[in-house]
Amino acid sequence: MRIAVVPGDGIGKEIVPATLPALTLLDDAFGLGITYDVLDWGADRWLADGTGLPDGVLDRLRTEYRAVLLGALGDPRIPDMAHGREILLGLRTGLDLYVNHRPLDLAHGTVDLYRENTQGLYSQVGGAVTGRGRVSVALDECVYTRDTVERFVRTCLRRLRTAGRRKVTLVHKANAVPHTGRLWQEVFRAELAHVPELTGSEEYVDAFCYHLVRDASAYEGVLAPNLFGDIISDIGAALMGGLGLARSASFCPESGFALFEPVHGSAPDIAGRGIANPYATAMCLSMLLDHLGHTEAAVLLRDCVLETTHTDAATPDLGGAGTTDGFMSEVTALLTERLKGERPRPKENRP
Repeated sequence: MRIAVVPGDGIGKEIVPATLPALTLLDDAFGLGITYDVLDWGADRWLADGTGLPDGVLDRLRTEYRAVLLGALGDPRIPDMAHGREILLGLRTGLDLYVNHRPLDLAHGTVDLYRENTQGLYSQVGGAVTGRGRVSVALDECVYTRDTVERFVRTCLRRLRTAGRRKVTLVHKANAVPHTGRLWQEVFRAELAHVPELTGSEEYVDAFCYHLVRDASAYEGVLAPNLFGDIISDIGAALMGGLGLARSASFCPESGFALFEPVHGSAPDIAGRGIANPYATAMCLSMLLDHLGHTEAAVLLRDCVLETTHTDAATPDLGGAGTTDGFMSEVTALLTERLKGERPRPKENRP
């Protein structure tokens, strides 16, 4: 049960260390046997020696670790985000983390958003013609293979069925992007026929975004290609109450390896002020515990994080005046009380 911890850049370097005491407390209480190594991947190392993902690290992750907890990547000193692409896209493609789960915890319940994570417009296929210091022609190709779409859709439908979902929506843009759009439609319809418990529907991405904002309760499970899923998740974060509440897990079902990261980014505008919301990272830690099979510890952490959003320790983006460390101190205090049986679980479990 060894995990890699990457604080990364910006507020990640504040939030991730703040959440680790909760992991240590749960590990001691439940005897989980989880150990972790803190790795220095990020802007500082990139600027120091040009290293994004160190040589051989993918093989090391496969053989020595079960998961990665990543804080955030992004630094104004690297405006083209070169280090972030090398690290994030390198992990996703190199470890075949083709399923990205981004739960949207909304007032009516949770919408399970699944984003394909390795192909599409993020395949890095393309190029540019430059001259006189400017780009005159630029190409980014959207590439999807049937095998990738099939295994993604199949995995997601099975997970939705297991979670008790009854409806699933495919988001695409086949009217304007017909070739990859048709591929997604064909695969979705074929795979859905094997899961009769689910009622399927399809929507163009622009219409879907409109409907999601108008009435998110119409959706239970959502499947989307890479770029569309990336955009939808930020819209979902706004509906939840802000980027500080958005969590995600990227995983490969075949290997069992997973990457957990908040969606909020490095937020350089508030980095160093101690007010960043650790909610999403703490919830990623809960997802990580559940992924490793420690469901009781995962649920306990989730409940305490949710309860803390209603206390004076809530950070400014949640309407409070708390700090990053103060929020997590309240979480660990609640965990300690629950582990001693001193306080019942709250009835209200939504931020």
